[in-house]
Amino acid sequence: MRSCSACFFVLGLATLLCFVNSEILGNKLAFATSAVPALRRFETNRCVLQESSSAFALGTSLVLAPTEASARVQRASNGASSLFMGRAAAVRANKKGKTDAAKAKLYSRYGKMVTMAVKAGGTDPVANVQLGKILEQAKSAGVPKANLENVLKKANSKDTADYKELQMEVYAHGGVGFVIDILTDNNNRAAGDIRTVVNKKNLKLAEPGSVAFNFDRVGLVQVQTDADEDTMTEAAVDAGADDLEPMPADEDGKSNGYNVFTEKADLMAVADGLKEAGYTVTEAAFIWKPKAPMEISEADEELNLEALDMLEELDDVDAVFTNMA
Repeated sequence: MRSCSACFFVLGLATLLCFVNSEILGNKLAFATSAVPALRRFETNRCVLQESSSAFALGTSLVLAPTEASARVQRASNGASSLFMGRAAAVRANKKGKTDAAKAKLYSRYGKMVTMAVKAGGTDPVANVQLGKILEQAKSAGVPKANLENVLKKANSKDTADYKELQMEVYAHGGVGFVIDILTDNNNRAAGDIRTVVNKKNLKLAEPGSVAFNFDRVGLVQVQTDADEDTMTEAAVDAGADDLEPMPADEDGKSNGYNVFTEKADLMAVADGLKEAGYTVTEAAFIWKPKAPMEISEADEELNLEALDMLEELDDVDAVFTNMA
């Protein structure tokens, strides 16, 4: 009897243990089954983060396969992937920075020209014809009136620097050259800053005339107009110009006017003639026009453009001219 009771007890215990083990195993299986989608979601999210990071780092196409198709759909529906918003903003900021720098350069240039004209002939734009023309050009070019008034007030001061016009010539990459127009109150500073760029960009300073002989010194009148080329050509010829060409197109592919070329002695006469004909003249200046623009490799062109940017950023550099095609 005792033996039977013991058997029943052992059998019951074994049954209980089997039940407990089956419950534990079932829970494990259920957990594993539910964890798989979560793990997959984690892995997918991790790939998306990696892909986003790579897209920003490379600035090109997306690199990971798991979400490439969805990224393409997003670009197709939105016009551009949101992953590139940061890069686009950076590009816009860079363009704005360059525009602001160009404006500052323009204002500085006219400030120096006004100062030179005042020191040569006084502050009255009627009696000082050269000053009057410069002020008129500055206004057409968009220089704020307050800037010009401030320069006029300071121009006669003994503390105001005297500016001088100089030129330096440079051999650039690919056999082309630069002619650098300088407007400075400190020759040593200007020359030193230019030498620094020349050395950094692996250029070479040239003797006076060794690069300039590849250029013609001519007058340039810039005209802002929507007139067609035939109409503008007729007006330019009537004013005494030698030649003209449309200004380089802007980002929208539209040219905003024309570059009108003149003999040196005819510059102001042509500018005045075009004004009298009703055209808006934004600039009248002497330039170095290349006689025969040279084709060079893309690598040399890139190096030269970098050097041009650095030179034009210098405060004492008024303009840089090249015979690079």
